[in-house]
Amino acid sequence: MNILGGSFLTREDFSKIFPFLVYLTVLLMLIITNAYIAENTSRTVKNNTLRLRDLRVEYTYAKSAFTKESTQTIMIDKLAKDGIKESLETRTIRTEN
Repeated sequence: MNILGGSFLTREDFSKIFPFLVYLTVLLMLIITNAYIAENTSRTVKNNTLRLRDLRVEYTYAKSAFTKESTQTIMIDKLAKDGIKESLETRTIRTEN
């Protein structure tokens, strides 16, 4: 009843426990803040993990498509449309001894 009525605030004993109550309040605020930051960090890590997985799939697909499109026969066909022909000469590199 003293707590609900507020009469404990006027006693002399309250001035002795006031610093402890402030300490508890600050400690509780730090715990709540830490929990909030941890949850936010967890969400960020989860989102980044999903994004990384999507980017890996996209990279693999793009690399596969590039490899397919850059084969010699396909490049010859594409360049032939522009009038560029394949060189049939082979070069040998001579080294001087």
